[in-house]
Amino acid sequence: MKGKETSRWTRFATWPRRKCIPNRLVIAALLLLSTPGKVFAQTDAVDSLDGSGYGQKHARTYLFGDWAGERSNLAGHGVVFDFFYVADLQANPVGGLEQAQAGWGRIRGTVDVDFGKLAEWNGLTFHATGLWQFGGNLGADIGALANPSGLVSAHTTRLDSFWLQQAFFHHRLLIRAGQLAGLDFYGNQEYGASYLIEPLDYAFGNLFTVDYESFNPAGTPGAQVQGFLYNTFYLKSAVLSGNRDPYHQDPTGFHFAIRNSPVFAFEMGFTRDAATAMDKNSLGARKTYPGIYKFGATYNGGKFTNFAGVEGRGNYLIYGDANQALYRTDAGSTRGLDALIGFDWSPNNLNRVNSEITAGARFNGPFPSRTQDDVALAIVWTKIGDPFQRIGVPAGFPALGSEKAIELNYAAQVTPYILLQPVFQYYVDVGANSRIPNAAVFGFRTKINF
Repeated sequence: MKGKETSRWTRFATWPRRKCIPNRLVIAALLLLSTPGKVFAQTDAVDSLDGSGYGQKHARTYLFGDWAGERSNLAGHGVVFDFFYVADLQANPVGGLEQAQAGWGRIRGTVDVDFGKLAEWNGLTFHATGLWQFGGNLGADIGALANPSGLVSAHTTRLDSFWLQQAFFHHRLLIRAGQLAGLDFYGNQEYGASYLIEPLDYAFGNLFTVDYESFNPAGTPGAQVQGFLYNTFYLKSAVLSGNRDPYHQDPTGFHFAIRNSPVFAFEMGFTRDAATAMDKNSLGARKTYPGIYKFGATYNGGKFTNFAGVEGRGNYLIYGDANQALYRTDAGSTRGLDALIGFDWSPNNLNRVNSEITAGARFNGPFPSRTQDDVALAIVWTKIGDPFQRIGVPAGFPALGSEKAIELNYAAQVTPYILLQPVFQYYVDVGANSRIPNAAVFGFRTKINF
């Protein structure tokens, strides 16, 4: 791929870049943040006696409650709905190509149906999700390779994914078919949701630009087979339509467009101590240290152009990551320290951004009174492929190299349905260019479950 890559989706953005937070996003955020108090005041609350650490009275998991019992009734029949609003509001006061501020918002709805409960068809499930998203791309403004926000994509209202899945042999074999976002399942970190920066919050940032693995919210037709050989070891593989311009080839997500050459994805994983820890008051309670280790690859046999402009066939990426609990404060508790590390690599003669390394740590429940909160630290290293490091660089200027980004954030679970997550990020050698001033990014994420 040639030209500057600020995120896997920048080339699809159709709205102009903005140096300010869109007015509609600010208004929506203020309305949503002010609504919970008003709605909550109209219902009876109960004291928090479960040690969850929310620091206030609460009566429900969702902003709009249980829909007068209908939500629980539907769940009992195998139909589960999830709706949420999430937004990243960020600004870089110094450094980068330019100083800017931007916000990105997303409203998503999801439905999951278990036909074993609904119609006594055991093992058959259905999943569908769609969204409306909007905002500005701060990563493009500052010239970053690792986007400050993992939400940033194209402005769209779209059906993202939908599929049917059938389980066999007591859920040891799963077959799924429909419309899939490959990056939801191949190349992401188990602990990634603790961060805002793109390669951790979602998946490695160069997966789409390497071989066009489909991404959320631009899912493409595909199928997946997953098998659990043992309780702790799995293998899975998928074939996905490698649509190279998905937002235009299927603008709404309803067209089931199969275009270009297919992408094949493979992954094996090993889980350690994954069973839920026993309650600390139960006989035999112990501290558990769950972990998951994954290694995978994606491949596209279509046509690709190398750094010299010569066209050939095939491109691929390999990746691996590990997520491991390191310390627990008490038996039966999730409070403690977790760590993660990941890498990916692709041929540097074909891919401008050919490798990324991510590493980080988080502490769950940093304070005894705030057991649902997290504090997290991470670093993302993004490298330009060697043959591309001189392309487009004037004579006498230093070659491109790698970008280093650091993130520190605190996730505060204000209520069971409101998350507030302030963040600080710092970029060294923005865009892998040592001549661009280092950039600081401040902001926060807010998420509300309806």
